[in-house]
Amino acid sequence: MIAYVYGTTAELIKMAPILIRLRERRVSVITLCTGQHVRQIPTLLDDLGLPQPDVWLARGNDGNDLERFADIPRWGATIAACFARQRRTLRARLRASRSSPLVIVHGDTLSAVAGAVAGRMLRARVAHVEAGMLSFNLRVPFPEELDRLIIARLARTHYAPNARAAANLRRIKVRGEIVDTGTNTIRDAIELVPPTATDVALPSEPFGLVSLHRTELLLKPEVFRTILVRLREESRSRPILFLNHPVTAAAIAKLGLDVLFDEHFRRVPRQRFFSFIALLKASAFLVTDSGGSQQECAQLGHPCLLHRTQTEHADGLDGPVVLSHLDPGIVDAFLRSPRTFARSPRADSHAPSDVIVDHLASHGYLNPA
Repeated sequence: MIAYVYGTTAELIKMAPILIRLRERRVSVITLCTGQHVRQIPTLLDDLGLPQPDVWLARGNDGNDLERFADIPRWGATIAACFARQRRTLRARLRASRSSPLVIVHGDTLSAVAGAVAGRMLRARVAHVEAGMLSFNLRVPFPEELDRLIIARLARTHYAPNARAAANLRRIKVRGEIVDTGTNTIRDAIELVPPTATDVALPSEPFGLVSLHRTELLLKPEVFRTILVRLREESRSRPILFLNHPVTAAAIAKLGLDVLFDEHFRRVPRQRFFSFIALLKASAFLVTDSGGSQQECAQLGHPCLLHRTQTEHADGLDGPVVLSHLDPGIVDAFLRSPRTFARSPRADSHAPSDVIVDHLASHGYLNPA
């Protein structure tokens, strides 16, 4: 039987097309949630038409999303304690079918690391979706690079989203099988988005969208302050909507930067996936530090400034995505004319989720319910 361990909305979004395909084939899947984004996951599952988790290993920080680094130790201890109580039951459930037990994790989060460790402790094979997206720099992105290296050592099936990622896995000499799925499963997730409008009040003129929340940026207060000040200046020529991620809001409050925001540089609630994609499509450009949003913009051909020193993702760097290297000159050049970076949406010929599910089937992991 298959178990899927996740804890963030990004993991769930990119795995949703696979879970939906498994359901269509009447395959039994056990879902375990670490609750890293505990407040968003239930509604996102409803949006995607997927069931609530079979097991909650933790529920964030007292029922709230993790917002501070200080929340992590207690959250991790809760996961460990719950897993210890459930270990025997989970192991029995994974072996309740004729197929070999498999634990699937996704990406580069602490939840994915926890899932990979749990899989090995359950004596199940671990499969890693979006494997091999390495920068070969432990400090950038941090801690995601370290997370991916840990998972790469624990997994025995590695689903790489492209040839570059597959080559990275061969370079670090992972054990097990490497499968190149051709592109990222975000391609299939975007296809799930209905033609729905966001409930955010949109400016009447072209506007920019901002989503900044990564540890790499928030641990550099002066760099974070600099980009916010520059975006405030830009908002005097066109409106900018700033997505209010909890971790980012906490950093803004700590640094006393709330004064930068007004009706031109406006904070709006963090959006659910469907409404975020609608908001992204309505915007003129995106400024972000998210690899997931980079991939979404690459698929959509949408102008995107990726505000990071480097990225493990190659998606869109030959077109709509500009890597800033945290260089103010590159930021200014992008903001002067973001429209010049727009491209036509990608037209991939195959669905990576189909590649993964077909591979699982060929190896005997799909057990009908």
